[in-house]
Amino acid sequence: MAAIAIAGGYLAWEFQPSDEHPVSALMERNRRTGRTRRLAASVLPQFGLASTTTRVVYARAGAAGSELRAIRHDGRNSVVLSRSLAAPFASRGNVIAWAEEVRAKQRVVLRNMSTGRQWVAAQMARCNGDRCYRIDAVTLADDGVVFDRGAIGPHPSLIVRRRLRDAKPTIARLKNDPQPDLAPSSAGAFYFWLQHGWMRWDFGRLHPHPTHLNGLRWWVVGYEHGRLLLRTGTKCRPRLVLRARGKRTQAVTSPTSTPASPKNFGPLCALMTGFAWQGRRLLVAWAIIPRISLTAANDVGLVGVVTETTTP
Repeated sequence: MAAIAIAGGYLAWEFQPSDEHPVSALMERNRRTGRTRRLAASVLPQFGLASTTTRVVYARAGAAGSELRAIRHDGRNSVVLSRSLAAPFASRGNVIAWAEEVRAKQRVVLRNMSTGRQWVAAQMARCNGDRCYRIDAVTLADDGVVFDRGAIGPHPSLIVRRRLRDAKPTIARLKNDPQPDLAPSSAGAFYFWLQHGWMRWDFGRLHPHPTHLNGLRWWVVGYEHGRLLLRTGTKCRPRLVLRARGKRTQAVTSPTSTPASPKNFGPLCALMTGFAWQGRRLLVAWAIIPRISLTAANDVGLVGVVTETTTP
């Protein structure tokens, strides 16, 4: 299991190719009826997954590049939203945001999947003189969209945000970091700047400001309406915690095994592969795999599982 998304009574997930399932696929379970169906094959989980009230949005390989597609929950009427997806996309409610690149032009686009209304939040050349950029990630906040432009060369990278009602984007320049990390945040931009640590730049604030997180012990997974999801621990045994304003730190339970896991392969690792919020509910996808298989780079004994935690 490589990505999950939830909306209404539907839980969607994608899995990578494996020895047991050689073709990646998008699956969905109707939580009311218990029925599970395959919605699409040959998907690209590394670009993300989203579920809205009407459709599931996913990526797959197209003739000219990576495509962004949307399909109804009943498995019908798959439509192409973009034929040139450039980075993992983002979602919030019924709104989808993605980056695309056609020849030397880059765009960041928002689309309301309920109304079909589409808005170009940013459009720029890939290169400005001798300064070239790639878009590595897009995130959606309550009030707008955020994306990064990683520098291809020694010039500063950029964090770009645009509030829905603003006339133009605002930009923060990050020196000496060719690939800043952008975490999803409901408030605005939440990013890691090399040698500076985690920075916040919420909509409504003029300038970014540092946090107390330097990235050495805690890594930011996401921020959602006052709840900060953090990861620590090892690759084989990560530990997730939730910090909420005015609340005690809450541990997120991670599975140590499953009924389907092998019993004679030695210690098991729990790898976090995705997460999704639905109100106060936090869903986390895990890959439970024998450590010996992880070390050998194979998928023998791999089992996917989703945990649910009620948050403050």
